[in-house]
Amino acid sequence: MQLEQFFESLSYICLKILPMLGVVLLIYLIIMVRNLIICLKSAAKTLDEANMQLRKLDVPLHTVGEISKSIDQVHELTKESLKSISLSLFQTISALKEWLMNLIHKDGKNKEFESDVDMSADEADASSKTNVPIQDE
Repeated sequence: MQLEQFFESLSYICLKILPMLGVVLLIYLIIMVRNLIICLKSAAKTLDEANMQLRKLDVPLHTVGEISKSIDQVHELTKESLKSISLSLFQTISALKEWLMNLIHKDGKNKEFESDVDMSADEADASSKTNVPIQDE
C-alpha cells in the first residue's frame, strides 16, 4: 500500500505544480517573443539606416566607376600607342639599316673601282715611261 500512497501523493502534487509550471513557461515564452520583436524592430531600423548610407555612397561609387573606366581606356590607348610606336621604330631602324648597308656596299664598290682606276693610272704612267703595253686582267 505504500506504493499506492506514493503514486497518489505524486499525482496530487503534479496536478498542483504542472499548471504553475505551464504558466511560468508561458510567461517565459511571452518574454522571449517580446524580446524577439524588439530585436527585429531594431534590425529593421539598422537595415533602413544602412540602406540610406548605401544610397549616399551610390553617387561617389558611380563616379569612381567612371574614373576606373576612363583609366582602363587610357591604359588600352597607351598600350596600342606603344605597340604602334615600337613597330614604327622597328621599321625605321630596319630601313636605316638597309640604307646603311646599301651605302657601305656602294662605297666598297667605289673604293674597289677607285683602286682599280688608280692602279690603271699608275700602270699607264709606268708603261708610258717604259713603253710597255698595258695588259688587261
